[in-house]
This record gives sequence, C-alpha cells and structure tokens, in this order.
Amino acid sequence: MSGPLSESEIEAKVIEAIADQLGVAKADVTRTSEFDSICDSLDKAELMMEFEDLFEISITDDAATKLRTVADAVDFIQRTLKNS
Repeated sequence: MSGPLSESEIEAKVIEAIADQLGVAKADVTRTSEFDSICDSLDKAELMMEFEDLFEISITDDAATKLRTVADAVDFIQRTLKNS
C-alpha cells in the first residue's frame, strides 16, 4: 500500500482531470484558475464527480460551492484524504 498522495501529486491529477474534461491544455490550468472562469456550472459538477472517482472521496454540493479555484480543490482533496 502506498502512502498518501503528496500535494503536488494531487495537484497534477486535478489539473489533468480538468484539462481532459474541458478539452484545454494542462498548461492553461494553474492553481489560481477559477472554476467560474474556466467552466460552467455543469462542467464544474462533472469535475467534482470526476474528483470523487479519482480520489475515492465524497464532495457535497455545499463543499463544492466553496471550491472557487484549483488550489481550493487541491486543498480540499488533501484534507479529505488525510481525514479518511
């Protein structure tokens, strides 16, 4: 069993998922990218489901609304994985 994912590994997976889902270059997605500026609410909902599958976590609608940037999502996922 490998240890918990590092923040940089989580960030890489999150950015890759966003790039794949939205059909954009990974280079165009950064920690400071805001979901509202890179995708619509439907895309964001699909991304949250993708993160749930990728990291085997649960993201409530309430939690999802608080995730404004890529960094927010990375931090949330990291905290959730630590507490599971």
